[in-house]
Parts: sequence; C-alpha cells; structure tokens
Amino acid sequence: MDQAIFKINNLYCSDFEGHSISNINLDLYSGEVHGLVIENSSASELFIKSIATYLKGDSLSASFGQSSLKKIIGSLEFKSKLIDRVVDHKLSEIDFLLKKSPLVSSFSVAENLFGLEYPTKKYFNLINWKKVNNLAKEILEQYNFDLDYKEKVDNLSTEEKKLVAIIKVFLNKPEVIIMNEATDKLSAKSTSKIYGLISSYKKNGGSIIYITQRWEEALRVSDRISIIANGQFKGTLAADEAKKCPKKLFSLLVDYNYREIQSSCSDEREILDAVFKATEFLTSEYELRDVLILLAKEVSKVMNADGCIINLIDESTNALIDNFEFKRKKYLEASLTRKSILNISKENNIYYSNAREKDFDSLFKKNNKVRTIICIPLLIRSHVSGIIQIFYEDFYLHSEDESKYLSTFARQAALAIEDTRLMGRSALLQESHHRIKNNLQAIVNLVSLQKNFIAENSKKSVDDILDNIILRIKSIAVVHDILSKDKFGRSITNLKTLIKIIVRFVNLDQKVKVKLDLEDIFIAYNKASSIALIVNELVSNCLKHAFTDKSVAKIKIKCKRLEDVVLLVIKDNGVGLDGDFKLENTESLGLSIVHSIISNEFNGRVNFSNLKEGTEVRIKLPIESISLGS
Repeated sequence: MDQAIFKINNLYCSDFEGHSISNINLDLYSGEVHGLVIENSSASELFIKSIATYLKGDSLSASFGQSSLKKIIGSLEFKSKLIDRVVDHKLSEIDFLLKKSPLVSSFSVAENLFGLEYPTKKYFNLINWKKVNNLAKEILEQYNFDLDYKEKVDNLSTEEKKLVAIIKVFLNKPEVIIMNEATDKLSAKSTSKIYGLISSYKKNGGSIIYITQRWEEALRVSDRISIIANGQFKGTLAADEAKKCPKKLFSLLVDYNYREIQSSCSDEREILDAVFKATEFLTSEYELRDVLILLAKEVSKVMNADGCIINLIDESTNALIDNFEFKRKKYLEASLTRKSILNISKENNIYYSNAREKDFDSLFKKNNKVRTIICIPLLIRSHVSGIIQIFYEDFYLHSEDESKYLSTFARQAALAIEDTRLMGRSALLQESHHRIKNNLQAIVNLVSLQKNFIAENSKKSVDDILDNIILRIKSIAVVHDILSKDKFGRSITNLKTLIKIIVRFVNLDQKVKVKLDLEDIFIAYNKASSIALIVNELVSNCLKHAFTDKSVAKIKIKCKRLEDVVLLVIKDNGVGLDGDFKLENTESLGLSIVHSIISNEFNGRVNFSNLKEGTEVRIKLPIESISLGS
C-alpha cells in the first residue's frame, strides 16, 4: 500500500438543516477496506452526498431526500489526480452502495442486475433476454443468494432488494466502492455472505470505504478505522491496534455504555502471580487437562472475565478434539460452533465480538446471557492447535495490557500442548509396554469368556470359535497400531479412523456394501479398545447372520457427535431380529460383550429394533465417558 488510490483532504460540508461535518482527512489504498464510523445517519448521508457531489455532480441527489448542500470546501483525489467538483466527472471507477437502493421496481431481478448494459444478439442490436436470464441465474448461484432472477423487484422483501442492490454494485467491478450501512436490514445469514463478498473483492484489489454507526462491524471487516463524532473527524486507527486495545477506538467515540475496564486483581503483582502460578503448573507432571483447566481459571481472573473455554483442534483434520471450561456463573453458556472455532482460529490476532453485531448469535451452538467474547489462536510452530475463548455477561472492552496478558496465556497453553506431545514421544516405549500389558490382559479375558461360552454351548465349530477370537484380538490391535503411528505422540484416537479400519478387516471379501457416515471424533486411548470391540461385534454379527439369502447386502454405519453424547448407528438390510429377541437374554457372546461394555463401562444406552427391511442398532455414549478427561 504505497500510494493512496483515493484521498479526501480537509473536507467541510453543511446543509440547510444545520448539520455539518468538518476537518475530514481520509485516504484509501488499493486492496484496503477503510472503515468509517459515523455517529448518526444524518452525518453519514451528509458525508456521502458531499463525495457524490464531487464524483457524480448532483445526479445522486434524489437518493438523499430533499435536503441540499449549503456549503462544501475541500478537495478529492483519485489516483493522485485532483477532482474538480465543478466538472461532472461521473467516474465509473467509483461506485456507491446507499441505504436507499436505486432499483427499478417494475423490472425483474435480472433486468436490475445489468441496468442498461444488457447482452445483445450477434447480428442484430437486440437484447438477448435468454442470455440476460442465464447470466443472472449463474451470478446469483455464484454469490450463493437464494433469489429468483425472474421475480419483479416490487415483489421482493426489503432484505432481498438490498441484496440485489449489493450484487449490482459488485457486478459493475468499480475500483472503489463507498458503502453506507451495507448490512442494514439484513439477517445474520445474509450479513455473513456480504462479509464474504467484501473479502473476495478486497483480495482482487478492490477498495472500500465502509461507513457504519457500529464500530464492532467496522472492526470485523476493516484494515483501518476512522471516526467522525460530533461532526468532527477524530482520527484513524489500524484495525490490528484496535483489536489489541478496543479502548483506544472507544475513546474516540461517544454514547457507548460498556462495563468499566477494571482488573479484578488488586495490582500488577497479583496478575504476575497468576501468570507465574500457571507457569509453575505447566512445568509440573500434571495431566494436560488439569493444566488447561487451571489456565482457563487464571485467564478469567486476569482478564476480569466471567469464564474461559480452551478448544483444542486436530491439525490434520481440523476436527475439534476437546474443550476445557471454567466459568464463574453456572447459567452462562458460550459454546461456539465448530465453524466459528475454525474461522476464529485462522485469525492472526485477537478476535473480538459482542452482541451489538448482527451475526453474534450465529457464532454459537448455545449462548445464554453472554454479550462479549474475546478469542486468540493457540499456535505451535505456526500451526493452529486451538483457541482460547473468554466471555463476559456484559459488554466489555479489553485494554492493551489485557491483550498482552491474553497473548502470554495463549503461549503457555501452546507450550502445555507441545510438552505433552514431547513427553508422549519420549515416554512412548514405556507407555507402549503399559498398553500392551493391558491389551494382553483383555485378550486373556476374552479367551476365558469364549471358553466358558463353549462349555455352555458346544454347537459351534472350532473354526468359528477361533475366527471370533482372532477378530476380537485384531480390533484391540488396531488401537495400538493407530496410537503407535500418531506423529504427534498423543494419547487420543480418532473414532472415524478406528471404525474405517475395523470395517476393512472384518469385511475382507467385500461382498457386503458398507456405507460410512462418520465425523472426526477424538476419544481417550483407554476407551478406544472397548469401542473397537463394540463395532467389531456388531459388524461381524451383521455379516454372519443378517444376509443368509440376500443378493444385495448393505450395511450403513453412522457416527455423530450430538450435544452430550456420541451416537453410533449400525443398520443392515438383512433378515431382521427374531420376534422374541431381548439383548439381556441373548445367548450370543459377542452381543453380551457389547451390552456389558456399553452399560457398565460407558453408562450408555443401546437399542436393537427391526426395520421394514433389516435391523438397526442405536448406541448412545455420554461424551464425558469417552473424552480425554474420562
């Protein structure tokens, strides 16, 4: 950003209603979004009208009501050339998005998108309406807006009209867009799409002056932010600086009611004690879970927050591994969606949002009485491993010092994760011995169960018995193999990977079509063997008993994480269950093992039911019984 593409120098403007703005000095660079926070709509419309008078003469007057300008002083530059407002420039390189959209109500969406620049037929200068409609349809699909290109604008809702006006401006491909309250009258969903449009336009070198009354919105989309308050230009602040210390931006504004920034600690020494306490805990031999929960508690204390959540992300799949939470008040909920966590983790700086933003609620899976969140990514060797999220019941602005403390805690949390990995690698052999011992004991127990079962039921052949034992041993071995190959040395297993491998070796002949619908769900390694046995037994049972005379045999396995449970569903299109089937009375050793593990080890639930065609097994395992801390 060497040379400004657009400059406003010492602008003063007034109208006949007594409104005025003065001392406006603003520059805009190529590929930049420059936020302009103006305290009220009268001042923002006066600013836009003054700019429009220079660029497009009086051609936009109708869009601003009846009020005309009384006096205008100052100069504008575009690409270092002075613009003379006496000359009607009508610069096509600069376009406006106004609160009042200049659409023709009697025209269709397609007709409005192209204005008078319609595609024509090759040999006759006639409008090619088929091409107009096809292009409009493609454009709406490209921008992912659910609008009917054939619909008359007069029949659209206020929000839909606004979206058509926005798309029309971007279709013109101007070098500069001056946007006034771009998200006004838009839903959170549409607002999010507009932010995406702005980001894409900026990446392609476009520049925007983004005018809004909401500084939080300016902070979300801008590279720099300028303030006009009480009709005066108050100054400009880099967005990164404002994110580190919103108080600097806040000090330029008026009429905002936020909780006073006060540290809950009596002095700096207490803050440092909290940091050192976390560091001391970090260097001890405590489990990662204990360290991160302590960090969450200390972060809340130092940041004067009502709570803190540390979310861990798997670097290879972007799946959420686990979260660790501390909160002062039980009724507060601030659970972010997976999409929000991943988007925030991509931020290179502190992320700030509050309930004044339209899409604030859409950030959460569950939000109860939380009005402000502040987040920072956890980076290990430039790779994101999670985020720290702190939350407040009230509107809150953090200081620059608090920003530094939060960054310090983020580094400590990243160190805790990395140290756990290093300890995992250095202690891998010792841990492997421990796992092998446990696995061997599990194998001995399974063989003993099989022996007792044979004594009571001698109908099965030796081959069947040995096959059953081999499959169970294999399912246990899979867990050990996955853990030993984990490049990060972690003691966790991805349930998706586990199920895929088990299905592969159980269904060796590939006679049965298996459809998988699996999410990345990470579980503690000491629970993985038991879940491996459950999947092995149920899939094996399908293969052996469900498809006795079936030409097209199918199994569908679904594994999803719900709010408090992991749902595992296994369906087949086989012969179904006997009418008098009861799991607790079954003579099948495999199903007895399944029932015992689910009920006794996981405190979960399992239900077998006949479908119109085949059988369905639904298993619900409480998250707390399989997570890292279980």
